[in-house]
Amino acid sequence: MALFIFATPKLGVLLYLNLIIILKRLKHNQTMIEALLTFVFLIAVMRGVASLG
Repeated sequence: MALFIFATPKLGVLLYLNLIIILKRLKHNQTMIEALLTFVFLIAVMRGVASLG
């Protein structure tokens, strides 16, 4: 279960980074900060889903 909680946000971050790099040419720092925020958000969502079950 712990692997699932950490693997899903990592996949979300990778998808987000790929989408941003393809669609826009943003500054590196801004992209990394947004990726980190996406990771934290997905961790929070997955912990919430895990606590329901």
